[in-house]
Amino acid sequence: MPTTYTDVDRLILERWDDTKGLLEAFEELQDRMLDVIDDGGERLKRWAEQHDCIIDVQAKEPSYHFYKEAWKNRRKDDALVYFTLADFAPVGYRKVKNDHPYVWLYTDNLQMMRMKEPDRVEFARQLRANLGDSAARWSHPETIDADSPLGRYMTDVSDADRVRLVAEPDELLKFATTAIEDALLLSDAVNLTLEHFKARE
Repeated sequence: MPTTYTDVDRLILERWDDTKGLLEAFEELQDRMLDVIDDGGERLKRWAEQHDCIIDVQAKEPSYHFYKEAWKNRRKDDALVYFTLADFAPVGYRKVKNDHPYVWLYTDNLQMMRMKEPDRVEFARQLRANLGDSAARWSHPETIDADSPLGRYMTDVSDADRVRLVAEPDELLKFATTAIEDALLLSDAVNLTLEHFKARE
């Protein structure tokens, strides 16, 4: 059966050189976006120092991992639990596919304390109990008690908003600090739960 080109296919064929140039420009733009996200992460680290918070930057994802000093493993320099603010660049940047940015709490590193899956599930339940009513705001069908017990999508942030965030570094910093401050309101409950399980080591 012969191949039938769509109208869009034919438009691309007729403007082949222009399309190639646009694709090359798009790739170069993503490299510059990565630099903006990385630079934003460095600014965020300076902000975090004043808020008893540590930031790890993953510009390609894009994501900022953040956690308190008290959440680090005693024997290693890794965080036992940490939040991630991710997908704040628009769909099409690297591997971004989600419709909105999200903030998630990850607890998979509790394995470093020899906490197996049932222990981590118990951790999640205890954490929600310590959070009380505020846990509902961080409940999502995609959360997994053993590895990522709390999370929420920032559904009020559109793709057009994300374009603006990576286009305006000051806006990205403001967005990230607001999101991080909001998540860190859970710190007391995380501290309490983590200390409880550390005491059982």
